[in-house]
Amino acid sequence: MAPGLTQPHGEGPPEGRGAGPRGGAAAERRPPARMDQALLLVRNELPAQGLFLAALSGSCHQCLYQFLAFVPPSNGSLRKPGAVAVMVDTQHPLTLLLNGSVGDREVCKIQYHFGEFGNYSLVVKTLSASTKTVSCDLVINEGPINSYLPILFAFLVYMGILAILIVGRLFMKIDPVRNWVYKKMNHRETDRLINSVECGASANIIAIWWSHEGARSSKWGNKRKRKMGRTKTNTELGSPNTTDSINGDPTLRLRSTASRQRLRFLDTFRGLSLIIMVFVNYGGGKYWFFKHESWNGLTVADLVFPWFVFIMGTSISLSLSSMLRRGSSKQKLLGKILWRSFLLILLGIIVVNPNYCLGPLSWDNVRIPGVLQRLGFTYLVVAALELLFTRAGAESGTLETPCPALQDILPYWPQWIFILMLEVIWLCLTFLLPVPGCPRGYLGPGGIGDFGNYPNCTGGAAGYIDRLLLGEKHIYQHPSSSVIYQTTMPYDPEGILGTINTILMAFLGLQAGKIILFYKDQHKQIMSRFVIWSIVMGIISAILTKCSKEEGFIPINKNLWNELNPGLHWT
Repeated sequence: MAPGLTQPHGEGPPEGRGAGPRGGAAAERRPPARMDQALLLVRNELPAQGLFLAALSGSCHQCLYQFLAFVPPSNGSLRKPGAVAVMVDTQHPLTLLLNGSVGDREVCKIQYHFGEFGNYSLVVKTLSASTKTVSCDLVINEGPINSYLPILFAFLVYMGILAILIVGRLFMKIDPVRNWVYKKMNHRETDRLINSVECGASANIIAIWWSHEGARSSKWGNKRKRKMGRTKTNTELGSPNTTDSINGDPTLRLRSTASRQRLRFLDTFRGLSLIIMVFVNYGGGKYWFFKHESWNGLTVADLVFPWFVFIMGTSISLSLSSMLRRGSSKQKLLGKILWRSFLLILLGIIVVNPNYCLGPLSWDNVRIPGVLQRLGFTYLVVAALELLFTRAGAESGTLETPCPALQDILPYWPQWIFILMLEVIWLCLTFLLPVPGCPRGYLGPGGIGDFGNYPNCTGGAAGYIDRLLLGEKHIYQHPSSSVIYQTTMPYDPEGILGTINTILMAFLGLQAGKIILFYKDQHKQIMSRFVIWSIVMGIISAILTKCSKEEGFIPINKNLWNELNPGLHWT
């Protein structure tokens, strides 16, 4: 096998597959095509040597070529080329490498992005016998399907519905149209109301006549008069029902109105995150951008969890401020925070545990980290931090600050110092902690990445801390890096070290909530503060990533939850 090639686990030597005359017969038995795959038939017309076929995915950074198949040489006497059929990935561009079995030299290299369910042929032949020039021609036997048509169709349908709603609302603003629509849609209801009014008027006339006639009877009339008097008194004074109590008490009325008021943009943001979460959890149509990124980079699926963390931080600021204004004690609120965090962590460990797929759950293989566990711990830290260091009058702007431009930040300086200390701890552990067998400060995926030099270093210090403190059986067994980078080490994307930056993410959401409270009903001020924060975070992220996916000082990576996640998600 050629240098720099690796062979998939569990497969025999390449010389034992497809060699000799059986290679052509095996090529005729085409493997069934599956989603995100295409059929590639490699035909070798070189009489003197076989070919080693290997592939490299465009999403695999600094990876080794992966061996796919051995293509036997052609049978010169029968004029029958050697052939072999393989399935290739269509989600990302591929680089195909063909090395000769004689002399182990590179025959050709082709970069191509195959289409889903396509049928292709790669023909390798000699153009000139004298110069021994070899050509590799890629032929499309059967065109691929357009796998993005369902998304386009759904987009057009939703845009059509949205356009209809917008046009309908515009027409409903025209008085003749609105009256005509109401008349057509509610003519029965209108008739019923008219009839009910007429019947009610008739009933009132009869009741007045009946009471007048009955008043002439002494005994019955006196009882009737006293009963009607009591009713009239209650009506005049007002019965003690809930509506009257709320309307009468301005404090209760204000509380009732406040309890019904919600931030629509926050609910919309939360609803959008839920929709994407459900779509991603149910496969996302198998589109690559609805799957988690193998290592560095971000996809739509990688946005959901950080969005929830940011929303949680914003909600903490709004809810704690509201409860403190209503007179709740800090001790009582701290008890609620502890109880809610405990429930989230417990549910994550016992109920929502992916290691159920490995068999009956026991303490020997239970996954300790997880999504709910991280949400629970992050909520505990950020909510307790806000509760312990909040200052009366900070949100209303009554506190004097030396710099008015930072009046929504300076009153909370103890919280910022605590968060900055956590970030210093993360930086020191990530880049200074020695990890056995790995370079210091390693942030790569291991496996076949980095040319296979560090196969057991997945996640660097983050993975090492989890395996050391929790044990390999108590963390996630199938990380997203195992597909592209073929990592064999377990790695947990919700591990211990990444929780620090999750706390930073929630704290930035907390800061967004403080801006909303501090500049209440001042929409321009709120938007200007958000824009300023976005620009600052964007500049920091651009410097640390060098505006690239792989070459930055700290690449953006949701598996590691590095400190760029909060900055980019705020942006």
